[in-house]
Amino acid sequence: MKPLRNLGLLTKINLIIAVILLVFLGLSTLLNYRLQKAYIVDESIEKARIIASEAIRAREYISDQLQIGQVKLSVERYGMIPVVASTRIGALVAEDLDYHIRQVSDRYRNPRNAPDEYESATLEKFHANPYLEESYAITGLQGEKVFRYMQPFRAEESCLECHGDPADAPDFIKKLFPEEKDQAYNYQIGQIIGAASVTIPMDRLEGQIHANMRNGFLFIGGIFVALISCLGLLIRGTVTRPLGRLGEVIGGIVHTGRFEEKIPRRGRDEIGRLIDGFNEMIDRLREQTDHLEESEKRFRALTETARDGIVSFLSNGQIILFNRQAERMFGYSKAEILGVTVDQLVHPECESFEAGKVEEYLRKHAAELMARVHPIVGRRRDGTRLDLELSLSEAESDGHLFYTAILREKS
Repeated sequence: MKPLRNLGLLTKINLIIAVILLVFLGLSTLLNYRLQKAYIVDESIEKARIIASEAIRAREYISDQLQIGQVKLSVERYGMIPVVASTRIGALVAEDLDYHIRQVSDRYRNPRNAPDEYESATLEKFHANPYLEESYAITGLQGEKVFRYMQPFRAEESCLECHGDPADAPDFIKKLFPEEKDQAYNYQIGQIIGAASVTIPMDRLEGQIHANMRNGFLFIGGIFVALISCLGLLIRGTVTRPLGRLGEVIGGIVHTGRFEEKIPRRGRDEIGRLIDGFNEMIDRLREQTDHLEESEKRFRALTETARDGIVSFLSNGQIILFNRQAERMFGYSKAEILGVTVDQLVHPECESFEAGKVEEYLRKHAAELMARVHPIVGRRRDGTRLDLELSLSEAESDGHLFYTAILREKS
């Protein structure tokens, strides 16, 4: 997480937006895949339904026309047998679509019409449920994944010429398919005689799904990239750039200590109100700074022109103020004495004061020293004795105590 904290605000926002959009992209891709798969399967069902229906209708149409024209079937007209003709027509249509279609029956004559395991199971379903109009599934065939579709067809009056009573069958049918060896006789009108079986390779369907998915992904991905770019530009112009400018101004104030530069006013949104508040704060701080500087000038003028020595120090004895008269009295310049402890200014002959124990001394004697003027023995820079009168006062700033000593030389 630490590397993320060091990134810019715009980068963080872009990363968050990108992660959110990638999650939505993943979800939309998954949903799109399912929709595409359902759409392709539905489309395959519709195409297979059309092919199977056309094969069955072709068989029915040829049967009707043979009856209307009173055409007698023969060996020479074997290709006009409805089942044979419709199978060949369906095969030509399926070939154009790269599908496979055939007519199967559990009481087949031609071994090429023998059902496989899936087709046998589906024919049993059709027999068990005469109202079932179709059946389809994705399954395996010779080690390949395929889509299977089957639609039953039922025996009509024209079918009984070859599949009804064996005695009424054409001679060439009796000769080709003797009654004692054939299982395709004795059908009744309306009885399921077989089914149209359509097989579609799944690699073809999945290829179509992947192509659609790829196009959809590129389209949605392009939209997401454009969206991230637009959001990045929008956030840069409305959020990060104003905040960056605010940071620069604050940095300049910290560096120079001057409350002069303000940020141009903008709209009344949250960033605009923040900038307006900042500018108002700058105005007030500048006013307060001006007052403080003026007060400091007056205080400095007062202390520097005072006829008494003024020394301010913290409770630990560290000197924080040393006026001009104190410089003259002790022989130290401000640069030399500021930050040094006050015991540097106290002569060893001073009673009750022990060097290095300023805090302890003040704790015991501060109240007494503040009650009245006390004599004290000071020490000049050259170590000579300096007899002084001390008036001590105590004050507090930001929770810290400090003391101010007014010193006057004894006359």
